[in-house]
Amino acid sequence: MGGLCSKSNEIPPVLPRSISKEEDLTVAPGNFVKENTGSFYNYYKLANSPLGSGAWGEVRTCTLKSTEEIRVVKIISKTKLPQSMINERAAFHEANIIKKLDHPNLPRIYEFFEDEHNYFIVLEYIKGGDLFDRIVELKSFSETQASQIILQILLAVNYLHNCGIVHRDIKPENILMNDFNSLSLKLVDFDTATVFRNTSFRKMFGTPLYMAPEIVKGKYNEKCDLWSCGIILFILLTGRPPFKGSDDEILARLKNMKLDFRDKIFKGISEEAMELLKKLLEVDPNKRISASEACLHPWLANLKENVEDSEVLDILKNIKNFRGASKLKTLIHTFIISKIADPDQYKTELAVFHLLDANRDGKISKDELIMFMADKKLPVEEAEMYAELIMEHSDINNSGYVDYTEFLRASVNKYRFLTKENILNAFKILDQDKSGTIEVEELRQWIIDDGSTSIKLVENIIEKVDKNGDGKIDQEEFENMLIDTTTRRKSVVGVS
Repeated sequence: MGGLCSKSNEIPPVLPRSISKEEDLTVAPGNFVKENTGSFYNYYKLANSPLGSGAWGEVRTCTLKSTEEIRVVKIISKTKLPQSMINERAAFHEANIIKKLDHPNLPRIYEFFEDEHNYFIVLEYIKGGDLFDRIVELKSFSETQASQIILQILLAVNYLHNCGIVHRDIKPENILMNDFNSLSLKLVDFDTATVFRNTSFRKMFGTPLYMAPEIVKGKYNEKCDLWSCGIILFILLTGRPPFKGSDDEILARLKNMKLDFRDKIFKGISEEAMELLKKLLEVDPNKRISASEACLHPWLANLKENVEDSEVLDILKNIKNFRGASKLKTLIHTFIISKIADPDQYKTELAVFHLLDANRDGKISKDELIMFMADKKLPVEEAEMYAELIMEHSDINNSGYVDYTEFLRASVNKYRFLTKENILNAFKILDQDKSGTIEVEELRQWIIDDGSTSIKLVENIIEKVDKNGDGKIDQEEFENMLIDTTTRRKSVVGVS
């Protein structure tokens, strides 16, 4: 855990507008990330031993009592924070950044709490340990392994930079492996992250070994993240960092940084890998490669997704034939896909998403769809019509792009994520007061937490589902809304 940013760096709040029409409701994973005004301990059982600790607090696993799901919680102690940070609630800066993100190489966030002594940020449990431990365990990586790892890190960084966010503390300890048997990963720990708008920063953040030289000199921008990626790539390719020493010694060296790439440790490394390494570790940030350029570097551009053309075309056909649902169904589908269902089941869809995302910015455009289908020898007019249908059916927030969760919602067969367990867990989470029903105010706060959704609109939404007329949604009504007769028959015979 690094330092916390001041409130002045946060994304400025958007003034709420009154939402009285169902079609005006937005649908995004961030909708479901709330500040829970209850006690953290009423909802979670905390593990005894911390996973890690830092200057501001610690990280532990915790169990959501209603569903028995294991998550992690970052606990930030108020006694370790200046009063100004407590007044500004700066501890929630990280939560407010992560909740807006939607990328497979970034963590899920669920909710956050405050009590008299602590702040709590509840996040996804990523069980494979960190990249630092994997480096220690394996000692050396092949070029193929190194390229797979660094590409995923750069994809996350490119997405962040396109969202106007700089991380400022990229290091192996902040890169978590999804499991122990693969190299898939997520970039985590956003408490030093901040937004940027063509501006430079002066406050020092980060870990000296991975810190860009310009940070020490007192003026830097988002390119500092690319230097950190370069240090990680250096370690992956050579098995050791480019320099050693105490933090003070490293900081002193960064003021007059020079790197020699003629060392014998680079023997056997390909020219393409060395070229990317040099461009990432360019001392002058104005000459350093950008995240978008790095993602498309020839050494990484040749990495192929392990997916057949037939699988890609099948998924595109699923999206083209996808039909929308009521806004409440759409919200719940998005909630289950982004917050409840196991992301490991989407490996094929993830590979197709990356394949279609030609510029690797973490979202799919209409032009990218047309380009892909034209490359498959589809006539241009037909490709344009196909792409138009896909955009219409999947871009539910009308951003002009298909975001990752939108892609999953339109491409994954609903029988795969609308399992009995997922539906029950969704109901339990939405039923915050454990009354056995989802009431108007519970649904209203869950739809959007700024109070802008009119009570009348929520009552109208519930009325469409509320078969017994009590003004609430009980578990049976919730299940009946999500599972049609066909789905229910298939569930009986074990199809999920």
